[in-house]
Amino acid sequence: MRLSLALTFCFLLLPALASAADGQPSSSGRSIPYASLHAPLAAVRQADPAGIVTQSLCAEAAIAGQALPASLRIELRIGSATTNLPLDAHGCISLPTVATSEAATAAVWINQPKDAVKLVETFRMRTPTSTRIAYGQLMESLPVLARIRAQHIPIGNMAVRAAQGVELAFDPATPQTVTIGSGTHATTWRTDPAGHVRIPFDAHLPADTQVVLGAIPIALQPYSE
Repeated sequence: MRLSLALTFCFLLLPALASAADGQPSSSGRSIPYASLHAPLAAVRQADPAGIVTQSLCAEAAIAGQALPASLRIELRIGSATTNLPLDAHGCISLPTVATSEAATAAVWINQPKDAVKLVETFRMRTPTSTRIAYGQLMESLPVLARIRAQHIPIGNMAVRAAQGVELAFDPATPQTVTIGSGTHATTWRTDPAGHVRIPFDAHLPADTQVVLGAIPIALQPYSE
């Protein structure tokens, strides 16, 4: 599993930590069960009270490189009631919370076929904002993934495979290093030609162990094999 520089690399998936919904066709569009979209989002929120994971639900053209149709419309439908779900500047929507009694019958409706538009749930890890951090901060996403896996809600590969460490992505134009520890106990990893470096988790290292990054990373994602 490799980290995507496009960063729509859905969380774990992170390739992607993402999942895409096809939906059921109808004469005027297609519907996706609300519960199938909401369950992964809710699972991540429950497992991540510290806000380490940023999640989004976005419309994407089914064919890479194409623009979304200008006529695209997405609605939340509960019985005969409809609520428009407008796209933000990034093509993403905010999925409202639906009462438990209505969640089973609620649906997200799209006026485009699945071969034109898909909905993708994307999960991204918080990245360091300093080049000097603690080991616990570098590995902070791993306990979140463990709690998500414990809920047995599939989110790409995230709910199937245990993470072995974290993968950092840097600008590939300049080689970077990640050094953990200090003095004779320091270990240094170097980026590959694509600007990526994988740091395996070491349960024996204290959370306050010093970590020095060569630069601020573009992205950080757990990895598993």
